[in-house]
Amino acid sequence: MPKRRRRVDVLVIGAGAAGLAAARDLSHSGLRLTVVEARPRIGGRILTLHDPRAPLPVELGAEFIHGEAPETFAVAEAARLLVLELPGLHEVASAGRFTPLGNFWGTIDRMNRDLARRIGRRGKDLPVSEYLSHGRLPPARRAFLEDFIGGYQAAHPERLSARALAEQAEEGGREHKQFRIASGEDALVRWLRDGLDPERTEVRLSTVAEILTWKPGQVTLTCRGGDGALLEPLRATAAVVTLPHAVLRAGSLRFDPALPAKQRALAGIETGHVFKIVLLFRRAFWDDPDFLTTRRARGHATGAGLNFLHAHGAELPTWWTAAPARAALLTGWVGGKRAESLLAQPLAIRLERSVAALASILAVPRRELEDQLEAWATHDWRADPFSRGAYSYIGVGGGGAPQALARPVAGTLFFAGEATNGAESGTVAGALASGHRAAREVLRSIRST
Repeated sequence: MPKRRRRVDVLVIGAGAAGLAAARDLSHSGLRLTVVEARPRIGGRILTLHDPRAPLPVELGAEFIHGEAPETFAVAEAARLLVLELPGLHEVASAGRFTPLGNFWGTIDRMNRDLARRIGRRGKDLPVSEYLSHGRLPPARRAFLEDFIGGYQAAHPERLSARALAEQAEEGGREHKQFRIASGEDALVRWLRDGLDPERTEVRLSTVAEILTWKPGQVTLTCRGGDGALLEPLRATAAVVTLPHAVLRAGSLRFDPALPAKQRALAGIETGHVFKIVLLFRRAFWDDPDFLTTRRARGHATGAGLNFLHAHGAELPTWWTAAPARAALLTGWVGGKRAESLLAQPLAIRLERSVAALASILAVPRRELEDQLEAWATHDWRADPFSRGAYSYIGVGGGGAPQALARPVAGTLFFAGEATNGAESGTVAGALASGHRAAREVLRSIRST
């Protein structure tokens, strides 16, 4: 470990994907830096469990790579990580029958095109709920889209910006493939950390940033340790702030002098909440040929195993397997309002309701599921003081908020994180890209002085 210095060139606040991406770039440029992280681990909202009972890593936070995101694939390739493409089979579960969902992403694309046209006619933003309540929308499609908005976006439809949703789809392209990292999402952040120049970089865990005092060309950070003790202040020429937007919005890190422009930007970004639970069974009974034969119509998806199941109206409406790997893991997911309702319940009740929902969706007696269940895991990101939610989405009228949040202040304060990347908000790819962008901004600022 390098010797602790009283003053460095850059402080990086947060050791998630954005902070570590920025730190790696800056340390390789010859700058001295200190990375501070409130948790006793790196990774932020990437939380991978390596349970010896489970055949695969268990992801309680970020799990999928959405599309062939160049930022994420660049790290995966450099780290020589095995990336698996998901089969892409989506089915609807109803009354114990599984039927193909059809063109899953095509339905989403149609919504985004409709949103773009409607905004073009009106000339102003509108909540997605206004579109969903339109009388011409078929009831089945409306139910599907409501589940998608609540689940995938983790959003309240009445708060979600229709303009931002349409623009994200346009800017992000229409690549709908999904991937996962075989060795676990945490392999990405481990590679970033391991690539820090040890002569120029120090990573301090269990270090909670509280007050960032600044003036052009100088910052002082007041922190507390994991035990609550006040630590010696950290000083630098600049700071890169990568804390989740919900943490910044709550004022957990105080800026002195204050940054009213950043508070206005934060007000345009909403916090998405999710409930995710991973169940480990003694065996993958859903892979049995008889199990699928009795639930699928003749000739449907012959030879294909389960991937994604959607059950409108269920307390946990979305479930997925470990496909393409064959493992006795099932993951349940719900976002938005229904997630908030579940998260308000005691942990034991959340597990009980998850098993009950799965039993109904799979048409398996609950007692049989309970007998097969070997272990389970979940993490409440809303109650986590260092995240205060799962990920961000743009509120109505907040289209410029991510750019405003990302804008540097006086060549001294720089901001990164998925919430600063409007086109890829809520993703690891967005966080990585924002970290690289913030590092470039720091280097331009320092070299111009």
